[in-house]
Amino acid sequence: MKVIKNVLSKKESNIFLKETIFNDNFPWYYLHDSATLKEKSNTFNYSWYHALILNGKVNSSFYQIFEKSILNIINKFNLNNKIITRIRIGKTMSIGKKYINNLHIDQKENHQTILYYLNNSDGDTYFYKKDKKTIDKQITPEQNKAVLFDGLTYHASSKPIKNMYRMVLNINLKDA
Repeated sequence: MKVIKNVLSKKESNIFLKETIFNDNFPWYYLHDSATLKEKSNTFNYSWYHALILNGKVNSSFYQIFEKSILNIINKFNLNNKIITRIRIGKTMSIGKKYINNLHIDQKENHQTILYYLNNSDGDTYFYKKDKKTIDKQITPEQNKAVLFDGLTYHASSKPIKNMYRMVLNINLKDA
């Protein structure tokens, strides 16, 4: 696992927020379960998302706005020889109490994941040991911080309590 703070310039970091995501025209889609596509889930597991890339293909016209910044994030981790399989922006809302969402892996095949935090929040990300029960590491979201980890590491987001929402850009990469 590798963590980098201030991954992008302040100006570039703000492109994600002020010019796009906080725009009234930015489309968010509802997920019953923030970790999977299951219809039936615990009531508190819901979240909002916007998929920029799915199955290695551009899925959103907004990708063009973010592309340069996304490539800069990937390059900071020296992963420019990898293939992007999925990029998703996630938004988890506060429910006023602590709640850890379902632990999961993003894809079943070998891959690497970068979580790029879009805002400061208290909705931590939990990384689990192989037993899937013991928390190994806990990362607090800070705007412009990125975490690279083995995509087969089980992890879970959590609901913020003090902040209204937690937003993260999730990038999944595989070997070329």
